[in-house]
Amino acid sequence: MICSGKDLEQSERMVSCRIKLGCRDAMDFYKKYSQNGKLFSYPKYQKHESGERPLNEKSAITYAKIFNVDWIWLLHGDKKHQETTISIDVVDTIACCGNGRVNFNTHIIGQQMMTVETLHQITTVHPNNIKILKVVGDSMEPTISNNDFVWVDISCRAPTGDGIYLFCIGDMLVVKRVQINPFNNSIQILSDNPKYKPIEADNYQSVNTVGRIISFTKMIG
Repeated sequence: MICSGKDLEQSERMVSCRIKLGCRDAMDFYKKYSQNGKLFSYPKYQKHESGERPLNEKSAITYAKIFNVDWIWLLHGDKKHQETTISIDVVDTIACCGNGRVNFNTHIIGQQMMTVETLHQITTVHPNNIKILKVVGDSMEPTISNNDFVWVDISCRAPTGDGIYLFCIGDMLVVKRVQINPFNNSIQILSDNPKYKPIEADNYQSVNTVGRIISFTKMIG
């Protein structure tokens, strides 16, 4: 039964989502969406739905993708979802190490605090996978200017389509626009500022992608 007029319990949220998918019971949901037990086991799901075993973050994310709902709502409910405050790391503009890896944790210079509700007006990416850093240079003018801040989804380690990404090229981090040729998977790395020439690569998977730009904050003045 789907309750109204009050915040649902965690198990009630699970049941309401399962019913919306047209699954008559927990076993029906398991058979249709577990990928033969690869995503979750039947006993585990049954205990989650019955309330015998509380959800953890990992399970909430797994189920939320299937239910097509917000995993934080599934885990905490409406009130907690609105009130929960999270922090996102603000990192210094840094160069890559020689192996092209970036250790963001050693370059944290601050925290961006916000409610989950505010974050989800920007993105549904998990806050642990977001880093905020300052852009230096004018290569992405007028879209992104010198000293603007970009929000980077660091869980995206290869271009998934056209968009703006953070790359490690040589010993530098650069923000560039990507265009992928779907016929041969070749890629153009472009600057919005026309005075900078495009960079071409034979395959988009060969480019050292640090993350995808999901938002940016313009600096005024």
